[in-house]
Amino acid sequence: MRTSAEPTYAVHMARPFLQVLARYPAVPRELLEGSGSAPEDLRLPVAASQQFLQDMTELVGEQNLGLLAARETPLGTFEVLEFVAFSAPTWRAAIETAFRYIHLMNEAADFRIEITGTKAHLMLQSSVPLTRAGIDFQSATLYLTAARWFGRREPELEVWFTYPEPADLTEHRATFGAAEFRFAAPWNGFVHDAALLDAEVAGADPKVHAILRHHAERLLSELGAGDGDGDGLVAQVRGQLLASLKDGPLTAPALASRMGVARRTLTRRLAEHHTSFSELLDGVRREAAAYYVGSSDHSLVDIAFLVGFSESSTFVRAFRRWHGVAPMAYRRAHRKS
Repeated sequence: MRTSAEPTYAVHMARPFLQVLARYPAVPRELLEGSGSAPEDLRLPVAASQQFLQDMTELVGEQNLGLLAARETPLGTFEVLEFVAFSAPTWRAAIETAFRYIHLMNEAADFRIEITGTKAHLMLQSSVPLTRAGIDFQSATLYLTAARWFGRREPELEVWFTYPEPADLTEHRATFGAAEFRFAAPWNGFVHDAALLDAEVAGADPKVHAILRHHAERLLSELGAGDGDGDGLVAQVRGQLLASLKDGPLTAPALASRMGVARRTLTRRLAEHHTSFSELLDGVRREAAAYYVGSSDHSLVDIAFLVGFSESSTFVRAFRRWHGVAPMAYRRAHRKS
């Protein structure tokens, strides 16, 4: 069980900062190397991370570290949180989903959405005081990630910051484009037309969204329980595999590349948790298949595709191996119960 209630964040959220800091000769190389080799399942205190960012800001003399790091953050960085949010049908659903599961990335985050008249207020608050770099990073990563998934940037957008207006807004413009800025605001976040909440998400997939929400709920429960078995890496791998099933399961080399580690390292780390890539892939397919067969009306052809099989006959054989009965028999029994 967790021994401290201190809010933590997922260590891979720090990787974009390390990429930016590597450009500055003043930053000790051993600090970058040591931080970069941290285990994928490690979580760090949010307060300590903010102190680190403040120290680095002063060391390199760069006030825009958060904006620069956000622009180094690729799609997929936020893993299950990102995939489950942007498989939702609308921008409102995506926001509400992301805000529900934000603690998977950052336990100090207190995000909410409020509608005032014709405006939607996306309020990004924190139970731990944030540095300017921390404020910029959380706002910019949300904005840029949403823009990449939607394939556009909304010009009629206000970005609010609690810190005073900087003398130079070049990096803000490079990050947020034509958005309007409000500094010394009462909270950090965004204001936009409430009608935008009904905009459809290009990558919406209700089938994938349902199973990813199920997975995210389990991860959130495990996080709240303070699971100390160090299986965060396993959860990350499962989340990546779940999100990719319908496009064909990820290979081990592709997964390792996406997670920013060598395949050999990934294999070793999984072995330390008494599992393997093939075992996790098989388990993810097994659980997804049981969910779709037992809880949906999809045909076996559709379900085979959704769990990464090119032929339904191959899927049926796999299902028998996993559950001891044919898919339709499983469905009938499940419906009766």
